[in-house]
Amino acid sequence: MAGSATAQPSFSPEATDALPEGNGRTYLDLIRLVMPGIAVSGSAYSDAHQPTGIRHLGGWIDGDIGLAPTGTLGLQAVPLRSGGRQRLVLLVDFGMTEYSVGYAILALFDIEGDARLLDAADVALDRWTSFMDPVHLPVGADDDLLVTQSTHHNSSQSFLSASLILVRNDQFELVDTISLLGDRAYGFERTQELTIEQRAGEPFADIAVSVTETTELTAVDQDDGTLPEPGSRAITVTYRWDTAAQRYMPDSNALTTLARENEERF
Repeated sequence: MAGSATAQPSFSPEATDALPEGNGRTYLDLIRLVMPGIAVSGSAYSDAHQPTGIRHLGGWIDGDIGLAPTGTLGLQAVPLRSGGRQRLVLLVDFGMTEYSVGYAILALFDIEGDARLLDAADVALDRWTSFMDPVHLPVGADDDLLVTQSTHHNSSQSFLSASLILVRNDQFELVDTISLLGDRAYGFERTQELTIEQRAGEPFADIAVSVTETTELTAVDQDDGTLPEPGSRAITVTYRWDTAAQRYMPDSNALTTLARENEERF
């Protein structure tokens, strides 16, 4: 599977790196605004405790998720706009929990003057979570869109769940989640590739999402009638801003249908 979007990429600082605005502060200082007391050395963290009051952006988990106090930290950052103001977003991935799902905090900061935490949410949908580079889409005159992805794989299947997240009024707003599955078995291999683009639209740009599914046969000479049909298909959905609802709405349920099809293949 693969994903792409059109915009500025994220970057991966060390937790102890200085913030670009100076003032002697580091990315670890920002992380501690979300999780006080955490210690980080290189990519290893310790003394981590799940903060209270952090919602799951998709509404998945409420309560203790079994975060390990020590582990390996994944850290990514991206600057963006909210309400026309420059902000910084950190994605802090703590890896898997005892329930075999990850824990990843997406946090929005104002780093001018005294650093302030504006919003934070758990965005993990699978074991490992990261930005989908390039990740920063300028969908409004003053506001941007983020795309995160959560993944895991086994010997014959790969799973990817992407979240479209609007940053508006210094808050994260989930637009939708998109589930992809790559699978292979004797005689065939099937892949799904995701592309995301902004199009013309007011007051927020339309978001065009396309999934291209390709099926290739690898043992056609021994087909016993159970192999899927080879070929390619495209599933396309456009999200448009609904002024009355104050949110993005899809123009079809095609991606929901694809998610159900993929679930049947697990």
